[in-house]
Amino acid sequence: MLSEFLRTYPVLVWTLLYTAAAAIVLSLMWDRLKWWWLNTWYAFPVIGKLARLSKDLHRSNDGSGWFKSERTLCQDYKAFIQVQSEYEFKQRISYLQKSGDNGRTTTPMAIWVLIVAFVFVEAQGFGYVLAGFTIPGASETTQQYASLAIAFLISAVCVFATHFAGHELYRSLKIRRARRDYIDGGQKHELHSRSMPLSEPQHLDDDKPEYTQVCNRVGTNMSFVVSWVTLGFVIAIAIGATFVRIQSANKLMDESVRMQKSELIEQRSGGGGGGLDLSQPTLIPEADVQSDLAADGQAVDEAAQYDRRGYWVTFMILAVLFVCLQALSVLFGYRWGFAGKNGHDAFKSLGKGKFHTYGDVRAATQKFIDKAQSQLENLQQRMTQRHAEGGTGVAIHPTKRFLDFLDEADRQEAEYRARKRKEMLEEEERASADAARAELARQAREAAAQRTAPVQPVQPVQPVQPTLPVEPRQAVAPAAAEHPLQVRKAEVEAAIRELDRLTDDAEQRGSYLESLSVEVYDEVKLALKERKEAQQAARKQRLSEIEDLR
Repeated sequence: MLSEFLRTYPVLVWTLLYTAAAAIVLSLMWDRLKWWWLNTWYAFPVIGKLARLSKDLHRSNDGSGWFKSERTLCQDYKAFIQVQSEYEFKQRISYLQKSGDNGRTTTPMAIWVLIVAFVFVEAQGFGYVLAGFTIPGASETTQQYASLAIAFLISAVCVFATHFAGHELYRSLKIRRARRDYIDGGQKHELHSRSMPLSEPQHLDDDKPEYTQVCNRVGTNMSFVVSWVTLGFVIAIAIGATFVRIQSANKLMDESVRMQKSELIEQRSGGGGGGLDLSQPTLIPEADVQSDLAADGQAVDEAAQYDRRGYWVTFMILAVLFVCLQALSVLFGYRWGFAGKNGHDAFKSLGKGKFHTYGDVRAATQKFIDKAQSQLENLQQRMTQRHAEGGTGVAIHPTKRFLDFLDEADRQEAEYRARKRKEMLEEEERASADAARAELARQAREAAAQRTAPVQPVQPVQPVQPTLPVEPRQAVAPAAAEHPLQVRKAEVEAAIRELDRLTDDAEQRGSYLESLSVEVYDEVKLALKERKEAQQAARKQRLSEIEDLR
């Protein structure tokens, strides 16, 4: 069936094969092709991007001293540069080590090509099995196309399901090993202390045992759902395909036996060429003729049984081969991939296995930086030359460097992250203060409902001051005494938020600080000190990322 398709549509088949091969090559070399095209397009004469940008002598309106053309060039080349400090490099290495994924890689392209070959081989085998059973009553050509489509779908599901099952087995067995170490260690430490994504400092659980570090990054819940479902699916397909093959073989053998027996009867009755005519008187008795027919028929049946047993053994071998191919796909999924939730991101940021030391990172990054700086100098030279030839009345002395652009871009990004983080913290503090105020109001209502003396009404909670979400000293005393930690936390958060609001008014800040109690003042002072130290550490880390590349 497949050979008929190849003979009927050879151009289509070769076009698909060449397209698939070109797609694989492009995917493997896509980053290199983009880098080559950027440099080629910039260096192209007359209509190249460098020639066009050199005509733009307008400065940016933000007062930074950059020309618009310089910013455009730097932005284009910045897309190929990932500024990474040595601290970040070690963080990613530490993540892979603690999750147990150090040394592992993604599935190689050669393995994916082999998996695709599995799909086509299995589709061809299933196509022969399903031919004639997919759309009963349809034409033979329609049945062939339908069987190929269904067979390809089944094969693709098998291949990818087994691949994911292998990855699930790798992750779940790693968790099981961590649990066993946890039990063997006497359960002295906790199995999971906290989630450790790649964005968190990886040294926060250095004091924990190895199994805790693994569970912090991989998880604690084992799952074999995909594995069991895949196993059932593969067994069902193997049994079903074998059953269909056997039924098809039995059908063919029965038809062959009937045809051979009919030919024997025709030959014996004279219907076939050269046979005896039983309607005419002969010297051979009727009993002997019937005995010969029975003997020939038994010989045909025995030959059919031999062929049928051969078919069955062949079909069982094909079923075992199918199961082995699926097991091999499971092995591929188990061998490659990452158990850590952010293992693939860490591996990708390490150059997909190309960077083993931080020196490798700097060497690879420096190559892009040097090329970008060279292009920027060419642009600045052309701008200066164009200004000298045309004369605009404005001095053109571009002196910016590509590292300056990276430094400014990194600083702007850090300021944006800090602003968003501050807004998120303020929102959390506001929500916490609202929840504390609502809890105090609820407790006040419960205390008022429990009072038996009807003479004195319940003292209501004092209204919220405009500068403070809640004034704990004026709240109901019994309610505050029941939850002192929650009230104190709300007071500290509200005080920090009010001090941030009064940043530009030193006099009001001083008056507000004097109004705080000694306990609240000490906690606010400590919280502000910790926040300042964290901001300074983040700023030093941000500056070191660029200084490492200078």
